[in-house]
Amino acid sequence: MLQRILAVTAMNLRTLPARWGVVAVVVVCMTGVTGVMVSMLAMAEGFRQTYANSGRADRIVVLAAGETFEGSSSIARGQAAVLLATPGIRRLADGSPAASFERYAVAGLPMRKDGTESNIVVRGVGAHTLQVRPEVRLLAGRMFEPGLRELIVGRGARDQFTGLEPGGTVVLSDVAWTVVGVFEAGGGAAESEAWGDVEVVMSAFNLTSYSSMTAVLESEGVFQMSRDSIAGNPVLKHVAQRETDYYAGQTGVLGTGMRALGYLVAVIMGLGALFAAVNTMYASIESRSVEIGTLRALGFQGLPIVASILLESVVLCLLGAAIGGAGAWLAFNGHVISTVNSASFTQIAFAFTVGPELLVQSAVLACVVGLLGGLPPALRAVRMPIVEALRAL
Repeated sequence: MLQRILAVTAMNLRTLPARWGVVAVVVVCMTGVTGVMVSMLAMAEGFRQTYANSGRADRIVVLAAGETFEGSSSIARGQAAVLLATPGIRRLADGSPAASFERYAVAGLPMRKDGTESNIVVRGVGAHTLQVRPEVRLLAGRMFEPGLRELIVGRGARDQFTGLEPGGTVVLSDVAWTVVGVFEAGGGAAESEAWGDVEVVMSAFNLTSYSSMTAVLESEGVFQMSRDSIAGNPVLKHVAQRETDYYAGQTGVLGTGMRALGYLVAVIMGLGALFAAVNTMYASIESRSVEIGTLRALGFQGLPIVASILLESVVLCLLGAAIGGAGAWLAFNGHVISTVNSASFTQIAFAFTVGPELLVQSAVLACVVGLLGGLPPALRAVRMPIVEALRAL
């Protein structure tokens, strides 16, 4: 039976060039479906990975209890000293805790390269921030000097806004700042921010408390101990969470919406491709009725014929998926765009990411469309009376 299925399938595939019209319709439809689906899901995946790349499992973010976003959190100066004594925090070479108290602020910057106005995150960071975040690396210029109104900006922010090259001056919160460097942060969300000395940022924005504390743990295994210590301290009303969990929660409605929209468009277009596959395969069966009738007259059972038609339909859909996926990868993979973070209403830059997972999903969709689109024509082929099928001779 398997030999018969393979023989009939091979015969069908060899005749595809003679039936180029059928081939073109199915392949073009699936190319469009998978190309659009992969492109839209690549946008959602890139947005997700931007936040995923921002966190490490051995770092914690401490926020005020009940807060999920550092922009609305507060840590008083008196509480900061207590937090530094939290057990499990790694010590640096000089014996100080590997921790950075930070102030999250938002400022309007009417200098986007597309001519529109938007907001940028201005993050005040502590003296040990580069030891806390070793993935941060200066690409140009130098680190800001503590106590001065100087900023280093992420490469994503530099690419989205004008005037953020080293040596430039920007006005944020009615204060002039000098840009002294550009940094990268492993593709994380920090690359859309501007960083300065935490005390200077708090002064410029008329703020008196920190927003959060980011600290490196001795190991991932001490997280629960550190978390319990902070939660059980009566002086504190704060909660520690793994940095990976914190940033995973920041994708919020926007990240979910991007992915849902991608799948919705894929389903709608997939239904269109399904109807196209059914119609074109019906036309293919009609044009090969003599061939199918001859096979049945020679003793071929229905299963080999049905299986061969289904395999042909799947192969054509997979060919379209391969072309669509390759086109999406060539056109969009690594392409950087920006959108507004729904939590902070600031610009966040991210890159489209076309990975193996999305290509596998497009292949699965192609197989489903191919099977569903080929099944009705295949069943009709084997139910057609042999005499009627040979009538065209």
